[in-house]
Amino acid sequence: MDVDLNRTEKASKLIRKLQFAKNRSPSNMKNSVLRSALPALLLSALVLIPFFNKAFTIDDPVFLFEARHALVDPLHPTAFEMTWDEKPERVSQLVPTGPVMAWLLIPTVLADGAEWLAHATQLAMLWFAIIATVSLAQRFGLPKPWPTASGLILVAMPAVLGMAGTAMPDVPAMAFGIAGIERLIAWSQNRRYSQALLTALFLGIAPLTRTHQILLLGVGGILLLGPTFSLAALRNRWSAFLPLVAALLITLAVNFITSDPHPGAGNLAGAAIRYSSVSISQFARNAVALPIHWVLAMAFALPWTALRWRTMLRNRLVLGAAAAGVLLSAMALAYTTYLSLPLSIIAGLGIAVLWDLFADGWSRRDSIQLALGLWLLIALPAVFYANLPPKYMVVSAPAAALLIARELSSRKGKESWLILGVTVVLGICLGVAILRADATFANLGRQAAAELIAPNVAAGKRVWFVGHWGYQWYAENAGARPATLTPPYPSPGDLIVVSIASALSIRVLEEINDQFPNMTQIARIEDSRLGGRLMNKRIGAGFYSNISGYWPWVWSDSLVDQYTVWRIE
Repeated sequence: MDVDLNRTEKASKLIRKLQFAKNRSPSNMKNSVLRSALPALLLSALVLIPFFNKAFTIDDPVFLFEARHALVDPLHPTAFEMTWDEKPERVSQLVPTGPVMAWLLIPTVLADGAEWLAHATQLAMLWFAIIATVSLAQRFGLPKPWPTASGLILVAMPAVLGMAGTAMPDVPAMAFGIAGIERLIAWSQNRRYSQALLTALFLGIAPLTRTHQILLLGVGGILLLGPTFSLAALRNRWSAFLPLVAALLITLAVNFITSDPHPGAGNLAGAAIRYSSVSISQFARNAVALPIHWVLAMAFALPWTALRWRTMLRNRLVLGAAAAGVLLSAMALAYTTYLSLPLSIIAGLGIAVLWDLFADGWSRRDSIQLALGLWLLIALPAVFYANLPPKYMVVSAPAAALLIARELSSRKGKESWLILGVTVVLGICLGVAILRADATFANLGRQAAAELIAPNVAAGKRVWFVGHWGYQWYAENAGARPATLTPPYPSPGDLIVVSIASALSIRVLEEINDQFPNMTQIARIEDSRLGGRLMNKRIGAGFYSNISGYWPWVWSDSLVDQYTVWRIE
């Protein structure tokens, strides 16, 4: 009871500080933020710089091809055709994301696809997110050293580190989102027009990096409403909401300007709908993924449970939510994939934590906690999408870090430091394991292009490839062309280099085999050494897609990938 009263008093002070406090001078604030963020900045560099040479992976080529087209048509990065599945299609029909990541990767393309530059860009965006998170923690009134802890927890999110090792837009989207919210709170406190301008700019750009960031505008509005959730705040302080309106206008305007002008081209909404469905199986598979990811991949549910397990065990509603979560998750897993008791229990824990988070925030009328809690759920619309991997929740990682830091600051003694230390160490270990496993997988595609494609192209042979993900970037750059269900087709004497793991379309392989039953295997490389795996349906590993499974990393000797060279006789 004493702990709860202490937390209530602290929450009230934090809320009053959010709404009414005047800040120190900008120069002092800036120096304080940088000092507090320095440990997290150094830790992220220490972890990520050794992976600067990591090959491109999974969806990286999509954004790299967009960046290459942006050199010719900067305002329309998706206005070209690309083969990603069975036939060439307009990228605007395939990609439900805006143009920002393509623009960020232009220097990488100009540097001849230098991997280190793409990864350095991601590290810079992660630093941006760390500084904004620490600054927002200070504006929420967290005492020292807990703003520093929020930055460390952000870096220790395994999914954040994993996506920082790619060329995909999740980390930049996270950075723009947290920077926009931080500037919004600064605007609410200080009312400087530069703060309003940056709020509109950052929150306007965020949905053009990852589309579901549009929901962050609602989170910002809830933060502005204050502790009473009264619409009087909207009437009395309506001007505070103007940057949110401006952000929405920026998003709509840039999206309109950068849309593919080709007749019959796609758009963000159309591309998202194309891969969405209201099927029960897809909904069930994705719904159970959300709480599982908050436990396994996002370093949130476990430290929250370690901090509040006594309170959670005394709350019958929380226990009921956990039991219901285990039962429903078991049913969903049995319906869509396979019955897994460990995953069902993990999902139940995730649901119990989310229930406790909102119940506790509502009981104390803690608008900050409730707004941050809703921030955790902005990936929820993806339950209707083709899959719901941890990467869609990276945009919510700053909210998770702030929630844990606020909870840590309410505890006295060594408990907080122990939980913080364990969270950071375990999160970094899993994040590095994910990066290493991804490096093994991605580097094999780069090796196949260098050893199996480039020499044959240089020798004057016509080479085709079947496979996608990072392998496609290296295969096309080495001079191979994608085999599809549409002309042109391979001819006798041509070579086909096939990737087993990243072949998105089995129909292409079947069509080639039907047309050319007499093919001779002339070379092969593969990797089945014991190590970490990220994407393997047989062992349930699915860091990049929960269609493959829910574990972000699995230790296994299963096949990483196999690249086989076939000659058409």
